[in-house]
Amino acid sequence: MAQADRSKGIHSSIAYVIKESMNSLLAEQSPDGAWHHGFEMGVMPDAQTAIFLYVLGHTDPSWLDGLLGRIAQAQHADGSWGPYDGASGDLSTTVECYYALAIYQRWVGRECEQRHAESFILKNGGLRGCRNLTKVLLAIGGELSWDDLPSPAIYTWLWSRFSPIQIRDMVTFTRLHVASIVILSTLRYVSPRVDQALLSHLLGPCHTSARRRRILPVPRFLLTNCLQYLYSEREQDGTLAGYHSATFLFLCVQEALPSDAPLADTAATIAAVRRVWGCPFGETPNHQQTCDAHVWNTALTLGALRHCRLSGDHEQLRKAVRFLASKQHITQWNAYDRSYHPGGGWGFSSNNTRHPDIDDTVACLEALLNIPDYPVSDWERGLTWLLSRQNRDGGWSAFDQNCAKTWLERIPANDMRHAIADPSTPDLTGRTLALLLCSGARSSESHAVRKGVQFLLRTQEKDGSWYGRWGSTYLYGTWCAIRGLSVASATADGPRVQALTRARMWLLDRQNTDGSFGESCQSDQLGRYEPLGYGVASQTAWALDAFVLLYGQTLSGTEKRKLRLAMDQAANWLVRTCEHGQWREAIPTGSAFPGALHIRYHLYPKLWPLYALAHYESIQNMG
Repeated sequence: MAQADRSKGIHSSIAYVIKESMNSLLAEQSPDGAWHHGFEMGVMPDAQTAIFLYVLGHTDPSWLDGLLGRIAQAQHADGSWGPYDGASGDLSTTVECYYALAIYQRWVGRECEQRHAESFILKNGGLRGCRNLTKVLLAIGGELSWDDLPSPAIYTWLWSRFSPIQIRDMVTFTRLHVASIVILSTLRYVSPRVDQALLSHLLGPCHTSARRRRILPVPRFLLTNCLQYLYSEREQDGTLAGYHSATFLFLCVQEALPSDAPLADTAATIAAVRRVWGCPFGETPNHQQTCDAHVWNTALTLGALRHCRLSGDHEQLRKAVRFLASKQHITQWNAYDRSYHPGGGWGFSSNNTRHPDIDDTVACLEALLNIPDYPVSDWERGLTWLLSRQNRDGGWSAFDQNCAKTWLERIPANDMRHAIADPSTPDLTGRTLALLLCSGARSSESHAVRKGVQFLLRTQEKDGSWYGRWGSTYLYGTWCAIRGLSVASATADGPRVQALTRARMWLLDRQNTDGSFGESCQSDQLGRYEPLGYGVASQTAWALDAFVLLYGQTLSGTEKRKLRLAMDQAANWLVRTCEHGQWREAIPTGSAFPGALHIRYHLYPKLWPLYALAHYESIQNMG
C-alpha cells in the first residue's frame, strides 16, 4: 500500500509539472504565433558583428555597447575566450574578441586583462594560427595580408563547367561564405575605414608557403560566377539565408566592387541582422544570434504541446499553425539554373525562403500532422519533398542531397570539421524514419524505410551508441536512432533487435546515480562519449524518451524491470529539478562545428523535458 501511495504521489507530481510547463510555454508565445527564444553560439558572433560594423562604417552605440560589454564579461582569467561558457580558451575566438575590443578602444582601464589576452594569443600561434574565417576578418581590417590566406584560385574548379567537383558539392552554409571570400581575396579588399594596424605585435610565425600560392592566376569567370551566385541567393531583406557572417561578407563585397556595380541597401540589410540581436525572457540580452530560430522553435514547441494532448483547436496552437504554414517553401529556388522547382520543406529561420532543410521539415510535418487548419495537400507536398531528399546511402542529411564527398574536408583551405560535406547522419535519419512510420506515411516494408533502417544499422558505434551531428552528441544521436528503429517492424529482423539491445545497454550504463544524464560538448571533438559529471535537463529528457520507446519492445521480465527503474529515476530527477514549469541548463546541447561553435537553444530545457514526461506518463499503466 505504501508503494502504491508513493507511486500515486509521483504520478501526481508529474501531471502537475506537465501542466505547469505547458502553461509556461504558452505564456512565452509571441504575438505572431511563434516562439522567439534565443539561439546562442558563444561570444564569437558578438565579436564578428562588432568587427564587421567597424569595417562597414556603421555606428549604433546601443548595439555596440551591448556586444562589447558581453565580450568583456566573458573573458577568462588566463585572458582567453572559449566557444561556450565553461570551455577552455580558443585562439580564433580570443583573437576576434581581442580585436573587437581594440578597435573600439575598450582595453582602456583593463591593461592587465589585455596583457593576459596577448600572452594567450602569442603562445597559441598568433594571428597567423587562426582559422581562415578569422583571418578573412583580419585581412579586411588590414591586420593580415591576404597572402596569409589560401589563394582564391584554388576555388576555380568549383565553378568550372568541366570540373568533376562543383560548388554544389559544398554544403549550403559554407558556399554562401566562400563565394564572398573568393571575391574579397581576389580584389585584396581592405576596408577604407582602416587607417592603421592595431595587432601587428600579435602576428606570430610567418608562413612563406602562403605567398607562393598567391601567384596562381584567378580567371575572370570565377569572380563573375561568384557574384551572380551571391545576388541570386539574397533574401528579400538583403541577408543570405539570414546568416549574419555570410551577409556581412556580402556587404563587404559590395564595397569592394567598382562604383558602377548594382548595390543593395546596406543600412536595411544591417537592420535585418540587428533584428536578431538579443534574446528574450532575460536570456543573454546582448548576444548577436547568427540568425533566428523561430521556425525550429515553433515546430518543436507545437509538437511538444500536441504530444501533451493539447487540442489542436486551442487558439494559441492555431496561431502557431498559421505561422508555420506561412513559412513553408511551396517552391524551391535553384541557384545553379536560376529557376524555381517544386518545394514543400521548411527552413530554420523565419526569413529563410530559399534553403529548406530536413530537420526543420521533419519537425514541422510532425507538428502539423492531422491539424484541421492545415491543408492535407500541403502536408503531403512537404512529405514528397522530404522523401525526394533521401541520399543514395539510405540516410538523410541536413541541407544538401548526396553532398557526401567527405574527402573535401581535408583540402588545405578547410580548417574546420564538418564545414564542407553534408553526409547522411543517424540523428536526421532516425527522426525522419520516426515521422514516416508514426504518421503512417510509409510502412516498414517500404523501400525508403528499409534503406533508412539499413543506414542506421551500418552507422551504429561499436559500443551501441550513435553519433549525433546536430545535438550533443552520442545521447542525442542514440535517442534519434532509437526513435526510428523502435517503430520499425520487428518481424524476422534480428539485426534491428540486436541494435536496440546494444543501445539500451549503452544508455543504462551512462545514467548518473541521481537518475540524470549529462554529456560534455567535448564528445564531438574526441569522437567518443565524454561524461559531464552532472545532469542536463535536455539530455536527461532524450534518454528518458529513449527508455520509454525501448520499454515498448519485447523484453524479458528482468530487462523490463531494469528499464522501468531507469525511467522512474530519470523522470523523478526531471520533476525534482523543475522550477515553476521550467528547467535550466547553462551548457550547449546543440552542435554546429566541433570545437568552434556549439549551440545553446534557450528553449530546449523548457520543451524536451515536457515532451519526455508526457510520453512517460502515457505508459504508466503498462505492465
